[in-house]
Amino acid sequence: MQTPLEKYFAQRVKNLFNHLHDFELIGDERSMHDLRVEMKKLRAVIRFLRQVYPRQKLKRPAHLLRSIFQVAGEIRECQILQQWLRKHEFAVIEKTYYPSEKMDTMMQAFKNNCNTYKDNFKEIIEQTSEYVQNTNEILAEQYFTELNAQVEKNCRKNLSATDWHELRKLIKQRMYAYNWLHHENENDDPLFSYYHKLQEAIGLWHDLEIIKEAFSQKQIYLSQDIEVQKDFSRAWEKLSHSLKYREKIVEELLAKQELLQERL
Repeated sequence: MQTPLEKYFAQRVKNLFNHLHDFELIGDERSMHDLRVEMKKLRAVIRFLRQVYPRQKLKRPAHLLRSIFQVAGEIRECQILQQWLRKHEFAVIEKTYYPSEKMDTMMQAFKNNCNTYKDNFKEIIEQTSEYVQNTNEILAEQYFTELNAQVEKNCRKNLSATDWHELRKLIKQRMYAYNWLHHENENDDPLFSYYHKLQEAIGLWHDLEIIKEAFSQKQIYLSQDIEVQKDFSRAWEKLSHSLKYREKIVEELLAKQELLQERL
């Protein structure tokens, strides 16, 4: 009989190849998003296994997966930028610095490499599956308990905004680990709703931070073009206002954590 971790891993494998196939056929943002989510979940499993077994044993699959995820992440950041610029109608900035042709080129390059990625996924699965099958359920339980305590502790620390993204990654690792114990179809985690809202709020805040960083890297504020200056002035004001709003939501959610723990 399969353990919950084995069931979870088998579902990841199935979904991973399905979404890669979808991207090969369609090549749209949705299929790319779904593929990235599955890679995140698979990375979480490998991260756990590397704490149980000698890290060197799983170095190769971890490296392969990280390399593909990084390429997909660069596409995601470009998507975030373009979606935000289009939503708020900053056409001059988009046309000058982030033309749609760039996104098309990145998506096509990923599609051209799909066969290589498929082979890499097969190697990752092959090297990882034996460890999944041989892992005692007690180790997964201990790992979740440690993660849960770590997340609770960090939420109470009055973290600065610079630590929020790392907290989000830790929360997602905790949420995935819960599913290894109970399987994702039987989720009755009493804190799931809270942690889901918190990580989602941090994610929306982090998207804006990505846009801010992209603007800085391109040094748009130094442009001599009058139209770009006008667009950038409006965009920066909008971005600053949105960041303050998102920061407030995260801070309010963090403040609720202790109250929720007292009720449980």
